[in-house]
Amino acid sequence: MRSLVGRLPFLFVLVCFSGNAICQESSASGGASSKQPLKEYIQEFFLSDAVRCQERGEWQLTAGVDSRRHIGTSSLLKTEYGVTNRLQLGVELPYGLTEEESAETQSRWSRASVGVDYQIIRSDQPFALSAGIAFGIPVRSNGEIEYEPTVLMAKSFHKLQIHASFVADIEEEKPSFQYNLASVYPVQRHWFPTFEFNGRSLHGNPAFYLTPGLYRNLGHRLEIGAGVPMGVGGTAGRLGIVGKLTWELGGDHERE
Repeated sequence: MRSLVGRLPFLFVLVCFSGNAICQESSASGGASSKQPLKEYIQEFFLSDAVRCQERGEWQLTAGVDSRRHIGTSSLLKTEYGVTNRLQLGVELPYGLTEEESAETQSRWSRASVGVDYQIIRSDQPFALSAGIAFGIPVRSNGEIEYEPTVLMAKSFHKLQIHASFVADIEEEKPSFQYNLASVYPVQRHWFPTFEFNGRSLHGNPAFYLTPGLYRNLGHRLEIGAGVPMGVGGTAGRLGIVGKLTWELGGDHERE
């Protein structure tokens, strides 16, 4: 059963993303509308990553908190900057207990993450595609440097968007993996319900979550949201809550 659940994201990507690419091959070759960038609904999912980069000269600031039973509570501060419309730099500072930390670890600053992302395909015809790598720099003297390559895809189905991501956390001895499927659908312009399937293989221990959530656009490029991770298998925590607040500034929006 665990192996079947773990394969769900890959089956979905194979059926939906590859199938649509074949069906739209002829139509994508014509018309400028097929080359429009993927429509931006929200900046962040809760346990997943969204397939988008900041525009040139645009900053995004994110603050979040994640509290799950049997895992603990952590918070994060993150900033992302668009070097170009395709290239993005990011820095993340987590604090507290995360899924990757052992139960014996005390709540504290663990490591800083510095990364770069490049959006290879911006349009969702056949699908949007990004790739990147982040470097986990340990704060503690006995920590190890981590390397986190990431691949992300997204596809629109009318107003519905589906995002898929795969992240590998590579250390010298204990690699971990994350794979996610996330959906978002706009409701009355300011409300954005989300739903995620989150799979984890943390040092050989599988964990699976279903995470419904909701974002509210507050205007002035500010949004706030909350999600509820529900463990459905493996070593996942039973129930939790994730909150995020994001704010964007700069970029083309400031020049309009």
